[in-house]
Amino acid sequence: MTETPDIIYTQQFVAANVQYLDYSEREEAVDLLNDFDLETGESNIQHDVDENLAGYLGYTDRKAATKLEDGLTGVYPTFTQDSLNLTHKQHHELADKIREAQKNKSMLWQGVVSFNPDFLERAKLYNPEIGVVNQRAIKRAVQKAIPEMLKQEELNVPETFWWADVHLNTNHVHVHVGISQIKNTRPLKFGEPKGTFQTKSLKKIKSVVHREVEDKISREHDINLEKKIDELKKDVVDQLKENLQQQQQQKILEQIWYALPNYKDKRRWRASNNSYDFREAKLLAGKLVDDLLKTDLNQDYKKYLLAIKQKDSDNREKYGQNISDSIPKKQKDLHDYLMNRVFDELKKVNAVSTKNNFSERVKWLGIEGNNELIEVLSKQLKNTKSDIKAKKLKKEIGIRKYYVGILIKENKNKNYLDQISELKEKGLKNNFQDYLINDLQEKYRLGVLQLIPRNKRDNDNKTEYQKLINKHVDVSQISVKKINEEIVAQKNQYLDEWLKVVKNTKDPNVQIYLKNQGLKNVNLPEYVDLQKRIMQAKLAIKDNNKKYADNISLRNQKNGKLFKELKEDYEQLKNINSKIDLNQTQIRLNQANNSKNVSRQKNKSKSLAKKENTERKPKNSVSPRLLSKLSSALTSVKKEGQERINALRRNLDKEDDFEKQDRIDEIETETGRSMER
Repeated sequence: MTETPDIIYTQQFVAANVQYLDYSEREEAVDLLNDFDLETGESNIQHDVDENLAGYLGYTDRKAATKLEDGLTGVYPTFTQDSLNLTHKQHHELADKIREAQKNKSMLWQGVVSFNPDFLERAKLYNPEIGVVNQRAIKRAVQKAIPEMLKQEELNVPETFWWADVHLNTNHVHVHVGISQIKNTRPLKFGEPKGTFQTKSLKKIKSVVHREVEDKISREHDINLEKKIDELKKDVVDQLKENLQQQQQQKILEQIWYALPNYKDKRRWRASNNSYDFREAKLLAGKLVDDLLKTDLNQDYKKYLLAIKQKDSDNREKYGQNISDSIPKKQKDLHDYLMNRVFDELKKVNAVSTKNNFSERVKWLGIEGNNELIEVLSKQLKNTKSDIKAKKLKKEIGIRKYYVGILIKENKNKNYLDQISELKEKGLKNNFQDYLINDLQEKYRLGVLQLIPRNKRDNDNKTEYQKLINKHVDVSQISVKKINEEIVAQKNQYLDEWLKVVKNTKDPNVQIYLKNQGLKNVNLPEYVDLQKRIMQAKLAIKDNNKKYADNISLRNQKNGKLFKELKEDYEQLKNINSKIDLNQTQIRLNQANNSKNVSRQKNKSKSLAKKENTERKPKNSVSPRLLSKLSSALTSVKKEGQERINALRRNLDKEDDFEKQDRIDEIETETGRSMER
């Protein structure tokens, strides 16, 4: 990659000035003996202290900086939209326009397009051996680029005019550009026309000029890369379409369908809809897309992101290191586009059973999704003035919190089973292994019993539950009211036995156990002593409450010190538990990544098998309950809609991929609506 970009464009703005013409007449500007020599790279030209005051037309076309193209005489090197070299008459007409612009207090935009010599040489527009520059090719490129930039700024009106000159008086060939208006059409800011251009407008002129002057091979590379990006995006979308027809996605699609609000205008079922009532459906659809991008769609998705990364790298080489990373935006755009394809599929569903499967949706949405939705609903509750609506929101928040608790317990139970399997598989069979496996099995069993509602536990369950809770309960969860000598004795006995085993950190079983429990870097004796202190403090507080029940003042005095110590111990325990949770989270992430790698290999095998067996009939896995009513064509539209899309595609070949698709998407949505009617 070159240190400097292929093309740089800078621009400033001032008020138009009639003194422009005076500058073109000065002697030092037309001294051909001091003209610039491209071959030696030397120049004796003196620059004015302030070019703005000197006159910009004279500055841009001064002979010391410009040269006529070979074989041309009797014309100016200045060029405009209509001419590559101005005649004397055209030059005077341009000067008259500038005078008119000054009279009407219009703005003058002064721009410079600067080329890297290496780029011009690669593009075969500059021959360093003879010092010749292909000015005509550069002029035509600028003629192509400026109108597109003006259109971006809504300056493509009859009042706007521009001129430019190719300058050869520095090591970098550059083009000075002047843009103004006979009569201002720009919005006024503080009484003057708006001077600043949008960043994307300045990028536009660079991209168009680069596209027009680069060599054929480089241009083909860019075109092929754009085609590759479009094809890879299409592959991801096609994969989504195929996956939505598979059996394992049917239940998920049902959950999304039930969560969708019953809008009269189904066009509001879009990823861009951030309203409260659409939030659940949006989260569910987003989770579906996320899961597919991590699994079945992952290979094509990764190839797509790599192609985008390559395009960013190419653009930085062309236009400079300040070109931003487009991957985050492209990821979001593609994610939203895939979500919209899911919503489009569901638009075609007729009314089905109104069975309320709210609990299933809540559980499938997961911990993170429910917590996000709880936050949204809590904000809505805070702002609502309706008692009926507030009651409904409180109920939904309560239910979601309840299921989040269940999901957390289920995740913990699964984690215990995974840890048991790893100990059996990788550990060394000995007494340490037996103890640790038994410890995990008891914690798993406690988790199972906790998932059984209290009113449904039989007597045996209740006895087993109480025994396990006394042994494995988090000491911060034991209330002062319920704690007693028996619970403290049982818990202390367990902690002493446990510490005796886990202190043997060289044993492979203990190493595996401590790693999976997130305890690898925790001071274990301190951790045990802290738990014992907390229980002892609670027991002492309970004793004081009973002993000094008739003397509140003395009771508070005795308990005051204990509560202070308990608060400090709680904070210390909280810090240790946070560290443990962080360690366990990292372990789960690593496990998830390993699972994804395995899944990718399976998907790769599926793809190869599919290619080898092209005559295989598609599996009919459509659900009679819901998915039989979904259209097999994910993005199909009426004939008139498709004709509009095809025409639009032909006219937008050079536009940004997602901007183009967004516009196509609008037509598909409208046509889909007309189909429903």
